[in-house]
Amino acid sequence: MIKYTPLVKSMHKDLKKKGFNLSLEQTYQKLLKAKFIDADGQPTKWAIENGYVGVEYTYPQGMQADQDQADIMEVLNRLPQSAIHFNGSPDLSKIENAPLKKAIKDALKDDALSAKGRKAWKYVLADIEMREKQS
Repeated sequence: MIKYTPLVKSMHKDLKKKGFNLSLEQTYQKLLKAKFIDADGQPTKWAIENGYVGVEYTYPQGMQADQDQADIMEVLNRLPQSAIHFNGSPDLSKIENAPLKKAIKDALKDDALSAKGRKAWKYVLADIEMREKQS
């Protein structure tokens, strides 16, 4: 359980910039109490549905090695640039969930992926949807 998630750290940083001198723990507690995050520091369904928190899909190790570059680019090229957030290292890039889900579904519907790519992207889609249900 990591309660000081990037969301909590980002909010802590933003609050400091605005002159609020809270500790990381105090920031976590306030977000938890306001129901923006759960005990694990993840955004709540309520916070996501009401647009208070954006949801992103993180590739901690980059894209999976067995995904063909053409299949990866087929989906990524369907994303608006604003949906991709680079953190200085491609291994830490994040993609917003809603546009990613749409891009995957469009690529699957258009039959634009190889058989291996279809399998890989269906796995990513299922993973995103499972995480959304858990929050």
